[in-house]
Amino acid sequence: MSPGLCLALALAVAAPGKLVPGKRPPASPARPVARPAPTTLAEALLLALDEVGLDELVDAGPEEGRCPGGRGCPIPLRRAAFPPWLDLAVIRLDRRGRAIEAANVQVDWNTPRGRVVLLDANLAASDVRFRRWSAERADLGPKSPPFTDSDDLAPGLGTGGHDFMAPYPASLFKLLIAFHVERRAAQGAIALSAEVPDGPAPDAEWRTVDEWLELMITESDNRATKALLRFLHVRGEMDLLNSELAGLGLSTLRIDGTLPNDGSRWAPGEIQATAMDMARLIWLVTGGPGVLWRTPSGRAVVRETLPESARARLKRVLGYQARHEILSTGSTCGAVAAGIPAAVPAHFLDVETGDETVGGIDYGHDVRPCNIAAEVRFLHKTGLTWNFASDAGLVEPLPGKPFRRYVVAMISSAGTRWVDPERAAAARHPCEEASICASQRLARLGAAIDAWAVRASAAGR
Repeated sequence: MSPGLCLALALAVAAPGKLVPGKRPPASPARPVARPAPTTLAEALLLALDEVGLDELVDAGPEEGRCPGGRGCPIPLRRAAFPPWLDLAVIRLDRRGRAIEAANVQVDWNTPRGRVVLLDANLAASDVRFRRWSAERADLGPKSPPFTDSDDLAPGLGTGGHDFMAPYPASLFKLLIAFHVERRAAQGAIALSAEVPDGPAPDAEWRTVDEWLELMITESDNRATKALLRFLHVRGEMDLLNSELAGLGLSTLRIDGTLPNDGSRWAPGEIQATAMDMARLIWLVTGGPGVLWRTPSGRAVVRETLPESARARLKRVLGYQARHEILSTGSTCGAVAAGIPAAVPAHFLDVETGDETVGGIDYGHDVRPCNIAAEVRFLHKTGLTWNFASDAGLVEPLPGKPFRRYVVAMISSAGTRWVDPERAAAARHPCEEASICASQRLARLGAAIDAWAVRASAAGR
């Protein structure tokens, strides 16, 4: 492991506060006008979180379709008493794919400006007790009852440290399905050419496993996801999916509770992911020399753990992901703050207008100016619902652009319900008005991460 990475992992962490039932955390202090320049990735992430101000977002409420402008809404919408939960991990890589620096930061009730997670030598969080997501607890805020052992996301994963509810990853969980299918296909256990129906009905549509997988990742197609989940259930693969991820030391990545007959029922608290485990999974897909990390049992995870054919196919479909609307914002080019300056795949664009249409959704913005200005490829998967927003993938430079290469994973409860304060007085939700569904604060967070990676690479850090 490089000295830079060791330095990042050894960063001193402020002692986390404990949840006090019935009491709200103290009000956030005023942001300082001048801040010292960060010298580590962890410091850069904390500074970015502080500057984007997630604690300034306006909450339109837990029930989709009622706000803003709907009956039962406070008018104008008011700033929430506490920010959305957020789990953010970044692994900065050199040109060969080796980790130079890594950091994990989290936002919750007690740390609205963020806290640095202590990572061990294998990039596993060592001072966090991950808890299952609970919508009721999240909406109660600090007034919710204390956690118990039954709330543990993965029993035995941690018994001390800072309690953190892992937000539902939304459609980001589809990457776990794709990873398992491609890995098993490379092992000869699954035929990508196998014809699979999209459900049990007699008039079900049949496509190959490969076709469903591409639709699931590039367009985030839910029907394709259900078809693959049903396929895996029929073959008895779901338990193996979870056990193999745990065997890689990624025990917080799990898909539980889905229905075998049609692949439906995707429930928060049962489908789980954390940012650093997702980042390590993508690092494995990226590939790098030597030992990437070791599991708790001491097993070395290396590039060959995922066969080359599987890694190549996963990178290809992630590179064709259409939805750039969270950490990168090419899909809504010009209408929102710029995020990671990534190019949107051209085959989703109208040749005359430059508008992107994905799964029947027309974003209504000319993407071409942002594609011309793009500096990177973002091989990623997003997830966005009313209550959750996620984005994770590999960022690498386009030819001739400043070098940076990193894996980023962001999983949060900052879904569509969280509205930027400057849009809080709108009669309609910006998602309905202009296809701007995610907060621009997330895009600014993506831009800040990318800017740091460019500066750090240029400085030889």
